[in-house]
Amino acid sequence: MSRHTLIIYGIAGLILSGCTGRSAVSEAELTDTVALEDVAIPDTFAGMPPLDSLATLSEEDVKSPIPTRAFTTEEEAIDFMRNSGHWDKYNGGIIMKIAGQDIGYANKLLANTFDYFIIVDKPSMNVILYDRYGREQKVYRMACSKKYGTKHKRRDNRTPEGFFSAEGIYNSTEWLYTDDDGKTSPKKGQFGPRFIRLKTDVTSQIGIHGTCAPWSLGHRASHGCIRIHNDAIMELVEYVTPGMPIIVNPSNRDQAVNINEGYDNITKLKLGKIKEKYVDPESVKEKEEKKETKTDTTAQTADSVPSQPAYEPAATTTETPDTISISDIMD
Repeated sequence: MSRHTLIIYGIAGLILSGCTGRSAVSEAELTDTVALEDVAIPDTFAGMPPLDSLATLSEEDVKSPIPTRAFTTEEEAIDFMRNSGHWDKYNGGIIMKIAGQDIGYANKLLANTFDYFIIVDKPSMNVILYDRYGREQKVYRMACSKKYGTKHKRRDNRTPEGFFSAEGIYNSTEWLYTDDDGKTSPKKGQFGPRFIRLKTDVTSQIGIHGTCAPWSLGHRASHGCIRIHNDAIMELVEYVTPGMPIIVNPSNRDQAVNINEGYDNITKLKLGKIKEKYVDPESVKEKEEKKETKTDTTAQTADSVPSQPAYEPAATTTETPDTISISDIMD
């Protein structure tokens, strides 16, 4: 048996060992689920690949070595990347930057056997998809919790911060929102068409999902979950596999709250400039309408000013000021 085959079987064995005790849930059961803090989302790896195809690494990536030990310094991590045979991919990527800020995060990302990982970046209000070498692939404008600081307990209406993983992908089209008092909203669509659950130690009810309030994107507007545009979530789930790393990065204000509350062990990464790699159809439509308005020779009155776009393009600055919620749409 070859070395590469042993690596693949080893990865498959680890994944299988983490899936014991889970029962299958049908698609119909998933869509009938009431979501969030008071009701558990079905405990299954919806969207998990068949057992005979668990080793998802490409032939090229199988040849890329996985660290056999944890690195203790940035220099060790960079030396590994430099001699991996994939320096051209690692060089300049986000893992290079992370190695100098949190070697623990860098170790986990270098040992990542999935094709991608995600950073939910509160400073820029973007969800960013990277390939396994740390090269930016997609950027989606997001909304997160109104309250600042990391999540400590269920029902505290905060977005957890730290290093997590994707636990499952669900069809959330028919889900209804239930608030902390047990009142269920009859309005469907508040979670959008898909829900990517985060595996955390605090709760299983936080995830990345779509929204019926696209105007809230770019703001602190949710009850703890991470909202992105419905078109964006449908694209993002094509890259997500259960077990894939997801980092939630705090903003300066979040970090100030964390330190004040005694949670000073949460890493705040500096990601640098982020490039927009997702164009939402609604934003394109708004730009076209604005362009047509500018070419109109008729004087424009205050009442004819185009409305604000329903979807804001991703920010290109390193960190935007924290904003107060503009929406109480459930989530």
